[in-house]
Amino acid sequence: MRTNQGNEANVTSDRKLDFISGYADYADVLEAPRILHELVGIQLVATALNRNGVTFQNGPIPYSLDLWMALLSGSGAGRSTTVGLAAPILKGADLEGLEGSVRWGSAAVFYQHFSENPCGLFVWGEMAERLKMLNEPRFATVKEWLTDRYDNFKTPPPHIYRATGKKSDTPTIEFERAPRINILATSASDWFFRNLVEEDSAGGFLPRWLLVRADGEGRDVAIPRTPDASLIEPLAQQLKQIGRLKGEAGLSLILPLYEKWYSNAKRRFESQPNRALASAYFNRHRGHVLKLAVIFEASQNARLKVGVSAWVRASQFARKIEESTFAMLPTGMSAVGYEQQRIEERIRQAGPDGLSRNDLTRCFQSMNAMDREQQIKTLVAAGRIFSDVRQTSGRPGTVYVHEDFRQEAQ
Repeated sequence: MRTNQGNEANVTSDRKLDFISGYADYADVLEAPRILHELVGIQLVATALNRNGVTFQNGPIPYSLDLWMALLSGSGAGRSTTVGLAAPILKGADLEGLEGSVRWGSAAVFYQHFSENPCGLFVWGEMAERLKMLNEPRFATVKEWLTDRYDNFKTPPPHIYRATGKKSDTPTIEFERAPRINILATSASDWFFRNLVEEDSAGGFLPRWLLVRADGEGRDVAIPRTPDASLIEPLAQQLKQIGRLKGEAGLSLILPLYEKWYSNAKRRFESQPNRALASAYFNRHRGHVLKLAVIFEASQNARLKVGVSAWVRASQFARKIEESTFAMLPTGMSAVGYEQQRIEERIRQAGPDGLSRNDLTRCFQSMNAMDREQQIKTLVAAGRIFSDVRQTSGRPGTVYVHEDFRQEAQ
């Protein structure tokens, strides 16, 4: 009995001291979903460890605590102004320089920033806006450079620009160390998908992200509460303690659990219809779960030897990532695929009665007419929907019915 009581006391103690949960309790005073505050807490821990060069090995493969996370939700979900709540905690932990949001005016400014600030947490209040920016000609090669930095321990080569002898010449940009980059982004789902290009997945940029979807009904918070000021000091002291950790994290206690998880998770990804695309995401997911385990251990116990409880939390969180990823894979992770999925879902919602051609046009009138017709043709050819001609009060009209209701419609 004494042993059980001791274990219960330890669990209670861990819960009280856990930085990520504690931060979410402190910051969850807005209309934004609680998981966003959990992501902020995760990133604060990850960035504090990453700044000190904390690493770990999975066999011969080294990993950093580079972590790129994006929360996708409906528009107006109150995603903005959330990271600002961490300011007093960062100040109390003497880590005020840990987070910094910056907008780059050109590729040269982008590279210059990372040469001078090789480590930090970057907050993208609207990820779609940054995706659109990175797709512009003036930022050519920036997305590729950023993608290559993830878990890369080599110092980047210098950027040398053409010299004309004028004062306006851009000087050579030198890097003294390999950047360690953490990014926390939020976006409305529609805007996010509309700014994706096919190369984002094929080139490996998007699979590096942990994508979390906050679906479901939101909350009504007309008057946000003031965060509990009594939580600032203990959270700041815990983050300060985490920020002192250095060296290599130990995974020996959880490797048997990871091996079992690996096989099961791999089967889940392989069972997805678009297996090739799913594999690209699994190849990063298998490293993400280990990063999360290191982060949760530091959050719970301010140590780097990862225990079972941290692994359980990491695997549970990784399952949320999987659910979000699997829900998005049918889009092909592209703008075109996303619009196609929206059309199919709208027809599915119409049930066996189907959706008339006129109603479908009205629902998606913002789309280019030729693009809309092509999407419909693709869905028909793939057998996802079928068309039927039905008599109305006037002349016969075309109705689209989802394949799920084929028998009922007939």
